[in-house]
Amino acid sequence: MDIKRALRNSWLASILACSAVCLCASASNPPPLGETDAALDLLLTRKAQEILDTHRLRESKPLGASVSASVDISQRRMVIRFGPGVLPLEDDHSLEEMEQYVRNTLEAYALQAGVGEVEIVVLYEGRLYWEHFPRSVLTPLQAVPWQAGGSVLVSASHGLVRTHPGLQWEFQRPERNGVLEDLITPGYADELARLLTDRASLTVHRARRGGNDIHPDSMRPWKEMSARYHLQNLLPERTDIWHHFANSNRNDREVLDDIRARPYYANHLGVDGMLSIHTNAGDPVARGSRVHYHPSKPGDRLLADLTLCYMREIINSQDGYVEFPVARSGAAAGYGENSFATMPSVVVEVAFHTNAADAVALQDPVFRTASMKGVEKGYRLFREGKSCVALKAEPIDGIKLPAGGSQQVDVVFEGYPQYPIELVTTNVGCPPGWTCTDGRVRIDTPETKPSQVTLRCENAGSAPIFWNTQVIDDDGVKSPPVRHWVQCIRGPGGAVASPGVPAGVEAATAG
Repeated sequence: MDIKRALRNSWLASILACSAVCLCASASNPPPLGETDAALDLLLTRKAQEILDTHRLRESKPLGASVSASVDISQRRMVIRFGPGVLPLEDDHSLEEMEQYVRNTLEAYALQAGVGEVEIVVLYEGRLYWEHFPRSVLTPLQAVPWQAGGSVLVSASHGLVRTHPGLQWEFQRPERNGVLEDLITPGYADELARLLTDRASLTVHRARRGGNDIHPDSMRPWKEMSARYHLQNLLPERTDIWHHFANSNRNDREVLDDIRARPYYANHLGVDGMLSIHTNAGDPVARGSRVHYHPSKPGDRLLADLTLCYMREIINSQDGYVEFPVARSGAAAGYGENSFATMPSVVVEVAFHTNAADAVALQDPVFRTASMKGVEKGYRLFREGKSCVALKAEPIDGIKLPAGGSQQVDVVFEGYPQYPIELVTTNVGCPPGWTCTDGRVRIDTPETKPSQVTLRCENAGSAPIFWNTQVIDDDGVKSPPVRHWVQCIRGPGGAVASPGVPAGVEAATAG
């Protein structure tokens, strides 16, 4: 039995024991590795059934509907299968919160079991959810080529809604760990809107209304209200946008209206993209950033992947968030906010408010800015037809310099740093008795060519000096340091020396 299998079996045994579940596999008869792990599948199925039953009770529906889950370990693929009796009669978004909670919880358990990040497929009676409602599915669109004067809708979840029949005003998500999703996401959307305007020169529309002026029906500030009421006020004649479920008898029908109103408003505006900002929920062990795209719009997967790529790049560059988990790829999920949007659109789940550590991050302005810089960068590069490229400097050749000589050395790098950038050269090997001073060069724009550092020898002796050079951008993203050397030599010879150092450049000096 290998270490990974042993750890997984030990973890599963403890979890299943705590849940009073019989562990069918024993140490002498371990669950198979290869395709499936029976004990893990048992645990995931029971957790999924527990969440489904809780949802059914809350909806006043009879128990008996079933769900199962299994993981193909070698393929890192999880399939969640809902049985008959779960689907609604129409595509009304009523399963979204429950499905999301199941996905997030089971993914967290698979990670804890050592399977790693998995692709998740959710089936209802053997088919994807949206395949049961084909008329709701829009023609898949591809990336919108970059153009000046583009526009985007930024949508913050969720906001106050009126519930029936009592007509009380309630937030759509409960407070967890000091975070109320309905009130914290507008701050994230404000940050993203500013970045999209300043960095991408886009016109930004908002689904919710800000400000402290009072919504007349609820007597609450507009900034607390969901998009449905802002759009009702903005477009009173367009009941098709904000009152889609007018014939529904559900107590939460205005919640369903709110979900549908956001993509319908984006379609009405004709924007080039839609970015929906959420916090996430699941078992308290689940954490990190996720981005969802709709499986009927495969072109949106690239947008999801790029968004995560640059969220990871910038978040993990901040002190205190170096190990903050960000998913490696987007997740296919048929949520209403991107199901009905005719343009590229994704749902960004910034972090889990149900996880204590994530909740602390969500309330940190540093994390808020870093995460939204990642979303902006991912969307901007998506529009420009770029890909996920890590900031990386190419190898730098060693050089020889005479005493008093200096030389400019090209620093070639790949990636898409945010300017201005700095090329920082740090000494990692100074000869005894010498004084070595680090170098720094600021480059304000990509057009400032070439990217060079200046290396200098001032000692009359002969010795090798070792340096690390890296690129640091304005968002704090750092390329891995590149090791290179300078051989200081006695007398003339070697590389051509230049007597001076360009203005504004701090040369890396050994002397």
